[in-house]
Amino acid sequence: MSNFQNLDPFYLSLLGVALALPCLWAAHRISLFVSKPAGKSAHIDPPSAVLLYRNGFLIDANPAGLALLEDTETDPETWTTLVNRLAPRFPDFPTTQGSDKGRHIRIFSPANPDDPASASLEQWEDFARVRLTETSPRSIAKEHAAVDTTAQRAPYPIWISAETGEITWANEAYMTLARKIAPEGEATQRLFEDAFLPDETKRTKLRLREGEDELWFDISTRQSGTSMLHYATDANALVHAEIAQRNFVQTLTKTFAQLSIGLAIFDRNRQLTLFNPALIDLTNLPADFLSSRPSLLTFFDRLRETRMIPEPKNYNSWRQQIAELVIAASDDRYCETWSLPSGVTYKIHGRPHPDGAIALLFEDISAEVSLTRRFRSQLDLVQAVLDSLDEAVVVFSPVGAATFSNSAYRRYWKSEVESDLSDYSTSNALEAWKAHFEPSDIWDRLELHLDDINPRPDLVGVVRTEGGKAKCIRAVYLHGGNKAVVFSDLLDTHPNDENEGYSPTTAYPACEEEVAV
Repeated sequence: MSNFQNLDPFYLSLLGVALALPCLWAAHRISLFVSKPAGKSAHIDPPSAVLLYRNGFLIDANPAGLALLEDTETDPETWTTLVNRLAPRFPDFPTTQGSDKGRHIRIFSPANPDDPASASLEQWEDFARVRLTETSPRSIAKEHAAVDTTAQRAPYPIWISAETGEITWANEAYMTLARKIAPEGEATQRLFEDAFLPDETKRTKLRLREGEDELWFDISTRQSGTSMLHYATDANALVHAEIAQRNFVQTLTKTFAQLSIGLAIFDRNRQLTLFNPALIDLTNLPADFLSSRPSLLTFFDRLRETRMIPEPKNYNSWRQQIAELVIAASDDRYCETWSLPSGVTYKIHGRPHPDGAIALLFEDISAEVSLTRRFRSQLDLVQAVLDSLDEAVVVFSPVGAATFSNSAYRRYWKSEVESDLSDYSTSNALEAWKAHFEPSDIWDRLELHLDDINPRPDLVGVVRTEGGKAKCIRAVYLHGGNKAVVFSDLLDTHPNDENEGYSPTTAYPACEEEVAV
């Protein structure tokens, strides 16, 4: 004792901590395995037995776990002793500990259904924790009562059937539905006549009494021993939504059937979901092929095979074009014109649809293209005829913009009218004409004639260049407020060495008379 008195106080404190550590560790170890009750109860189940093993040898256990291994002939610290204790009640319990890098938990049920115990095995690396829980019959009855109450109060029908199909148990929702369906004063036990297989979900309907709606249910079946557990969930809202969607699609189909434009709608997975008869007529694709819901790429490949699409230069770029088509159609930017070797011309539009779908519209514009081509051909013919004339001709619109001129006018006035018609107007033309010809009062009258959009008699006059050469100028009113100005060459009536014996020829005698004056 005197030796301790001579020690420094600091070393004495260290010694006290060292002596207290075993006690603290024991208390901590017990707290790891024994769960504290959450509150006061009239009945407390015995504590679970918890044992900790490493590489098949016991390294720790709580009092209940140690009691489990008492009175054994073999070494109580080995895994074999534990297996000998648990195997009669839990035949599936592993005979060796094993090891695993991950962390896994297994639950074992007793061989006897009336045995209230349960065992669990938690393994990680070289460690294994075993927990054996004993539940009293009173607790089991309480749990069964809670489960039964929960099932009885479920809002949807739940029932149990035997191998023969006879119903052995049903909850209140099932019985309420049975009373609603059965005739007055009678009761029925079997609601659903269909046979249900384990792990199957099947949709079925119940026919209520006359004058009431049908009820739809999704029946899920699970096997429990020799019995079948059935769960019915209300599917009325889903069935009605599917019917509404189907009716809507049928309405759309009837509407689209009247269109002359071919319609093909592809869903978000790029599968053909809707098409109209016009698509069959325009593409010559068989109805059975379109009804098989081909993909977008298969659809265009088939068009390519039947030569209903411009032939691509190479197949790899063709695939890339289809991918770009999808992107453009999703952004409402896809619009192309297909001119086929058969002479048919299609206009294709790509439009986005809800939920990532896209719609392709096929429109036959062959008649429109043919009409445009004929119109252009007629314009080219008129242009060729006017270009063959010696008279210079220029046409102005009702707003005074030049819309047409022939080659004689462009040569004489060195004017490129067709290069930019919007920049050449009556004011530009009058300015050039006045600068080229001698002053005359006809220019003021011509300006009034061209500015008036109402019909007027033709204006005819003669103008002379500074060299004395005469020209006949005519302003003619055309249909729709357009006016044409025509310049014709004239010869002087006074004979000379060059024109002796020659009289002028002109389409307008007024010009000839004016020159003769």
